[in-house]
Amino acid sequence: MYFWISTMWKNDFLSWDPQQFCNMSHITVPLSHLWLPDLYFYEQVVEDLSPWMRYANLTHEGMITAVKPTRLTSTCVLDFYYFPFDIQKCSISLVSSMHLENSMVLKTLKNSSEIHEESMKYFVDNGEWHLLEVLVEEKKLHGYSWLIYSVVMQRQSSLYVLALILPSLSLLVLDLLCHYIPKLYIEKINFKVTVLLGLSVLLLMLNDFLPASSDDAPIIVIFLIGTMTSITAGILENIFVMYAGGKILEPDKTSTGTYPLYQGLFLKSSSKEVQLEEEEQVLEDGVVSMLERICRDMHLVRQQIQSLQGMENLGRRREELQEKIDKLVFYSHLVLVTAFYTTVVFKWKW
Repeated sequence: MYFWISTMWKNDFLSWDPQQFCNMSHITVPLSHLWLPDLYFYEQVVEDLSPWMRYANLTHEGMITAVKPTRLTSTCVLDFYYFPFDIQKCSISLVSSMHLENSMVLKTLKNSSEIHEESMKYFVDNGEWHLLEVLVEEKKLHGYSWLIYSVVMQRQSSLYVLALILPSLSLLVLDLLCHYIPKLYIEKINFKVTVLLGLSVLLLMLNDFLPASSDDAPIIVIFLIGTMTSITAGILENIFVMYAGGKILEPDKTSTGTYPLYQGLFLKSSSKEVQLEEEEQVLEDGVVSMLERICRDMHLVRQQIQSLQGMENLGRRREELQEKIDKLVFYSHLVLVTAFYTTVVFKWKW
């Protein structure tokens, strides 16, 4: 930070009567001839080498005004939990290094509103921070007199909203709308993987945007991790739906005449085996009458038709089961996603 220190104190040994000196009420004197208060900033980490202005203003009442331009590099504990909607408050403490409270008391000439109004005239905005207010407080700590200036600044969040949050939400919306792609689970999975890769690029961008900070993970990190988890869960849901639908098998008859479910993934057809057995039997028996051959062919045709009907019923039952499971899983997923993002929004807001 760059600012001006304007100090004023009274020296009772440098007062005069203006009427005795041609009505001169103030003069300018070299600062090197005067006593200077030993002031320093408690939070500074780099030695301040800026000199005082060479001359000071002296009034007939003994009031001395001296000015020092200062470029301060200080420490400040920042909390990035609400990044990029965070508000930071940094304090600058002005204190004497050797004079106790009973020797020198520091006071401010202007209140907080006046200091803030004057600071806004000279505040240079770099596009990332907005100055909210400047507070001043007079304190007595450890036997010394302190002046504590608190600078409250708010981060400009528009860049981060446009570059990180809105693209992430767009990818999430695309992932949810992928549910309405009709019954093409392989294409759904391919599309969701592409969306997941796009979100991974945003996470790489976050490393450049997010300041190295605090012990607790910022909300934006939780937001992006939750988005990635949601998309990954959508991929797993589609795989589960495909697996559950594929567990319905071809209806092989059992002794009870029922068709068992969930016995394997692939269809089985016995028509070719029956045909081979019939042909072998024809070769072994020799000559078979034309009528018997026609009957056997009709029997094979009937078996093939039954097999095709079974496959059709199997596909219909698989689609019905997949559709039911898909709806149940999707709406459960939608409720969880809504609850998660509602919680994140309330955390950012409050």
